[in-house]
Amino acid sequence: LLLILHFGRYDAENALVVCHLHAFKQGVLFLYERMKMYRDVLKVYMDGNDCAGLIQAVMRLGDESYGGDSRLWVDVLEFFGKFDGDCSEQVKEVLAHIESRNLLPPIVVLQILSQNAHLTLSVVKDYMARILRDESAVIEEDKRAVEKYRRETANMQKELKELKTQARVFQNSKCSACSAPLELPAVHFLCMHSFHSRCLGENERECPICTPQNYTILDMRRSQRQSISEPDKFFTQLQHSGDGFAVVAEYFGRGLMNL
Repeated sequence: LLLILHFGRYDAENALVVCHLHAFKQGVLFLYERMKMYRDVLKVYMDGNDCAGLIQAVMRLGDESYGGDSRLWVDVLEFFGKFDGDCSEQVKEVLAHIESRNLLPPIVVLQILSQNAHLTLSVVKDYMARILRDESAVIEEDKRAVEKYRRETANMQKELKELKTQARVFQNSKCSACSAPLELPAVHFLCMHSFHSRCLGENERECPICTPQNYTILDMRRSQRQSISEPDKFFTQLQHSGDGFAVVAEYFGRGLMNL
């Protein structure tokens, strides 16, 4: 029958019914996989408590590089979270794949596994140690970035104060556009760029070097204000996101909660 399924012409749904009627497991698995019903493939192994077969199946069907679905690893983890027995080695293998693909937040992983009374802390100890190490590295990197932005902000505030309270002395000897010696008529900007009047053309009100960056910042601020005026968009993202905390953190990071 398996050879007929592999080489013959048949209606997959009718063949699946026949295989179920005759309890032909190999045929059921073959047809489920042929029909890309990967979750049903896993369910066959789950119903039979076949942990070894389940791991082999998810390693094949959960490989995205071969057209699989990596989310199947989450289904397998939930199965082992409710499994009545010792499945420590299988859980470790599943955790390795979930970690490498970043499929679930660690808190969700722990909540799922906490349902299994047979699992001990040693099963997740290495997983949590790696997660905490990576999180600590991210935190340190964020701290360095925050300190850098604080210094830049302080320098900007100092420069802004000087612009308001002190005279600005322009000592540029070359045009910032053509690099030729600066000659009159010349135009000096507070950003300390200087140009020949002829190099600026008709626009003598904006520094051509700094204007693109200034417009980028203005567009970002305009986009932020637009996002604030559309609160439904934020709640929609929050509702459909797998990690609501990441959405909130992104909005805080973009300054949208402070406008």
